[in-house]
Amino acid sequence: MMNLRNAQSVGEVFQLLRKQRQVTVSNLAQDIISPSSVSKFEQGKSQLSFIVLSQLLTRLHISLDGFYHRISEDWTDGYESFLLKINTFYQNNDLLTLKKIAGEKLADFRSDQQFDDFIATATVCALIKSIEPHFKVDQQILSNLDCYFDTIQEWDFVEFSLFQNCMIILDSESIESILKETLYLNLEVNSNNLDKMLAAFLNAVDVLYRRKAYQTAKTVLNQSKQIAPIRSDLATVFKQKFFENLLFLRPEQTKRENQQLVDSLRNVDANALASSYEAYMVKYAFRE
Repeated sequence: MMNLRNAQSVGEVFQLLRKQRQVTVSNLAQDIISPSSVSKFEQGKSQLSFIVLSQLLTRLHISLDGFYHRISEDWTDGYESFLLKINTFYQNNDLLTLKKIAGEKLADFRSDQQFDDFIATATVCALIKSIEPHFKVDQQILSNLDCYFDTIQEWDFVEFSLFQNCMIILDSESIESILKETLYLNLEVNSNNLDKMLAAFLNAVDVLYRRKAYQTAKTVLNQSKQIAPIRSDLATVFKQKFFENLLFLRPEQTKRENQQLVDSLRNVDANALASSYEAYMVKYAFRE
């Protein structure tokens, strides 16, 4: 999926980053892997597993996503292309094909521990679970997913997209923790992603509400109000108000207020969006 540099130049990038941080091979490798294995990796003579590479990068205080950005030529295009490829199967509820892809990607990941196979597996499994709620996701994928989100320092398209796509297979505690971290990193460090971050927060509110984790959903919704993109589209503004009514108003008032919101969508010919929210109001009971 990604066009990575050849093994030698990947090792050279890793070696450069290690030397910039003035860390010796022996100190870096201690309790993780043999120093000779690190040296061979830097020389392009061998590869490291995803887990080992992640541990070494953590010791160097380098995020895994940041390292892959350095060595990939089309990181974003690769993930977008994969999403486009599987979207048709998802829209058609083609579980057999999705499960086949998930099985193939998981086998590839277990074989070579490549990061692109990991995120592809996680994404397809999440799509399957959204169609088939009782679907069991491989525990290694779940553990690696939590570990990956814990190491991200620079959030951009791929990171937010992966987070939103895989939110359904993360537990509520992990979702809340990840969101807190993105709030700090993006408000304080990178304000260019505020629209993506707001979308992630509101998607989380939706997931938490469906799980009846109402208190956590309230917390996340309140946090979302700290995020102020330069321009919010109609769907984002509507979604924020819709869930605010669901979580903070009494049931009868919620029905009335949200029906008015839905009617306002129909007034501007956003009929498909209006219908989806009406269906949501029917499917998910108002909290008592």
